[in-house]
Amino acid sequence: MVDNMYQLAGKVNVPVEKRNEINQYILEIMDKCGIRKTERMTVAGVEVTVVSPVQPNTDGIVMFDYSIFEKERREISTYDLNTCELYSKDRGYTEFGVVMNMIMVLQEAYTNGGCYFVQSGKLCDIKGYLFLLQGILGRRITVPGRVRMWDTYLFFRKAEEYQNITYKELLADRSESYGELDIEQLLAVFEVEKQELMFPDKKRISCREEISSASQSSRIEYAYRIFCGMNEDEKNTMESFLGKLLNLDFSERKALMAHPDAKGIIAEISLYVLPARLILAYAQAIQKNFWEIWDSFGSKGYSDIIQEDDPQDSDSDLRKLLFYKVIHRKNEDEFLEFWDGRNLVLSQAMKECIQCWKEQFNDISVPSDMSAESFLARMLIRLKDTYFRYVDKAFVTEFIEHGNDFNHQKALILLEQLLDEGQEDFPELTGEQADEWIIQGKRNEFDRVAISAFVSLLTNKKQRNKIFGF
Repeated sequence: MVDNMYQLAGKVNVPVEKRNEINQYILEIMDKCGIRKTERMTVAGVEVTVVSPVQPNTDGIVMFDYSIFEKERREISTYDLNTCELYSKDRGYTEFGVVMNMIMVLQEAYTNGGCYFVQSGKLCDIKGYLFLLQGILGRRITVPGRVRMWDTYLFFRKAEEYQNITYKELLADRSESYGELDIEQLLAVFEVEKQELMFPDKKRISCREEISSASQSSRIEYAYRIFCGMNEDEKNTMESFLGKLLNLDFSERKALMAHPDAKGIIAEISLYVLPARLILAYAQAIQKNFWEIWDSFGSKGYSDIIQEDDPQDSDSDLRKLLFYKVIHRKNEDEFLEFWDGRNLVLSQAMKECIQCWKEQFNDISVPSDMSAESFLARMLIRLKDTYFRYVDKAFVTEFIEHGNDFNHQKALILLEQLLDEGQEDFPELTGEQADEWIIQGKRNEFDRVAISAFVSLLTNKKQRNKIFGF
């Protein structure tokens, strides 16, 4: 089944100079949010499944199929570092799916227009995802494409499968979280949709020299008066000129200011206002339909205009959502792999568990005939069968390489003791029978989390050394 409630409308097109940055962020998101790649390896002659943090292959392709928080193996998904494209048809709507959605929102942000995150065919409110990204990455993520509302409006008008998205929905999607709103783009949407120009009540431009210091509405009103004052031949010439003007960049339009006639004035006004507003002024002056004229030009038009204000984005208003809360955890007990001793929100029960594990570890005696690799293989199978927990490949490799070390052996024995808890209450059954028939269904949620957390703590070498001394 393809999970397609959440999609990207348009095409991911990250500028080359931004690809390293987005790739680093996406790899960081995958790591911190528990996305992993499963693989098979042999331990003591037994084939087991292990997981590894995602890494690109020699072709720049990242493959992954597992979330350590969801504990469900999925079909292979890929992310291409070369094109910044994500392919994930089996992502679900829980822990794994939340991470995929974050990646798609980041793709929209870096594509900078022409690519939009949608939900069930509707433009999706992405404020929550931005706050989540900001919580994980520690920096503000803005979405330049969403603040350019005319570009967004034009995109969805042209996309046949999304033409049911109304301008009111686009206006409702405005948010300061996306970045500083482009007022000129907002006015373009409003005026074209209403087919009504916003003229000033006073301070109208009286001569060309006043254009640079005038308001936007005064500039549009001035262009409208110029269009209205033309004869039929001038109107036809002007329409051809406007079609050319739409496809020119700022410097080229500025050069056309040298025209001594109305063309020069319109070229100068085009340095300040979007083409949609100019075309609307022209359409109303000659009493024609805006879209008929606009579509005849077959162009999106320029967007490089002089902004009245150029505010700088700042991290000072950084708003955050924490991943553990988004995936409906009460704390970060499951995140011990990422623990630095202070950075996680741990429950009191988990703090007590860690202290208890330390005391139990110190009291363990290792039998002289212990085969660490065979012991490890049994533990991996039990974790997978009972708790759907795949262990990190680096952890498995380390414990095999250090199979003769007492501390590594003691850690495996402690893991077995945790898995065996409760078996003593059923002496008439084998340990496997007690686990499968009774204990597995009786363990509460915290007990399950604690066993997984213990494995994560053993993977965290720095904190493991502080607590267990190895």
